This record gives sequence, structure tokens and C-alpha cells, in this order.
Amino acid sequence: MTKNIYLGLALAICMGVMSASVLAEVIPAPVQPEQITTPATTPVEHKAAAELNLKHAQYYLGLAKHHRSVGAVYQSNGQRILGDRQEAIAVHEDALAKEYEQTAAEHEKVANPK
Repeated sequence: MTKNIYLGLALAICMGVMSASVLAEVIPAPVQPEQITTPATTPVEHKAAAELNLKHAQYYLGLAKHHRSVGAVYQSNGQRILGDRQEAIAVHEDALAKEYEQTAAEHEKVANPK
């Protein structure tokens, strides 16, 4: 029985060492910013909403980079389908980032009328 425990530990250590090189190539996912909870009504609130939307845009751009790096690891390991899925997710996250940037620009216009 002790041989089985030591064999399992040895296998777990070997798998951990071998997968460390694969995980080192992946860009870590960013931390999600706080959520938008109330509508903005005053110029100060619109300014804060614009800043928060820009944080969300940066978050989704970071997620896109993360998914592209994961996809590249999948591609290099010969798992083309998984790599293509990660790239598709990254494209959607780029689109989300663009929408958040547009929303931030609209809030800026309301916060600073000409």
C-alpha cells in the first residue's frame, strides 16, 4: 500500500513539473473590475461611469490577450480546435472592449457638454 502512495506522489510531481512549462507561456487573466450598478444622472456620475467603462474595456482587452496566449499553447500542442475556440473567444472580448470604450465616450460627452 505504501508503494502505491509513493508512486502516486511521484506521478503527481512529474506531471506538475512537466505542465509548469506549458503554464508559463500563458498570460494570466486580469482581475475583473467592479460592476456598474446604478444609472448615472449627474455629470460627476457620468465621469465616474466613463472611468469604470474604460476599466471594463481594459479588462476585456486583457482577457483577449489571455485567451490568445492559451490558444497559442493549444496550437503548439497540436490541439487546433481548442486553439481556434480560444481565438474566437478573444475576438468576442475585443468586441466587448470596443463597446465599453464607446459607452465611456458617450458618458464623457454627457459629463463634459460643449
